[in-house]
Amino acid sequence: MRKNRRIIWAVLAVGAAFALGLGWHWVQGTPYYSLYQIGAGLKNRDIKGFLTYVDLEVILSRQAPESLSDLLKSIPSSNPISQWIAPLGEIKIRLSPETNQGLSRLAIQTLREYLENPENPTLPSSFGLLFIAQVKAKGDYALVTLKMDRDQLRMGLRKNAGIWRVVELNPEDTQRLIKTYLLPPKS
Repeated sequence: MRKNRRIIWAVLAVGAAFALGLGWHWVQGTPYYSLYQIGAGLKNRDIKGFLTYVDLEVILSRQAPESLSDLLKSIPSSNPISQWIAPLGEIKIRLSPETNQGLSRLAIQTLREYLENPENPTLPSSFGLLFIAQVKAKGDYALVTLKMDRDQLRMGLRKNAGIWRVVELNPEDTQRLIKTYLLPPKS
């Protein structure tokens, strides 16, 4: 009788370990795991860990043309430059791969300097990022909204080689957050 109990407990322990292993393997293949790792990279000031899950080069290649196009659209019609731009209609701007790589290196360097300064705040915890995340995944693409109070950041993640990486940031959200938190207040 006692021997049977030991066998049952051993089988249950092996089954539980197997179920935990399968569960962990499943979690690692979700956008939530990537969000957790992004939060851990920021919290631990680990730029390499952060960049494993955030593709700055792809993000910047998509952000820069939209930002430049928005800038051109914002020029008032009373400005003489607008007379030159108006006949061109919608301007599509493509940056060279070298320019994208340069912007990516600059962004990484700026982020590294920010994280290496112990006086700069970081996210409170990796789980904090998960708590505020709303994820809608379809196939190998996920839309993620990080929302806290009135602030939000919408982003797109793409799964490639088993890793979900941030490949898009909503331009309006990023511009608003940069103006609110990173630029000095207007006097």
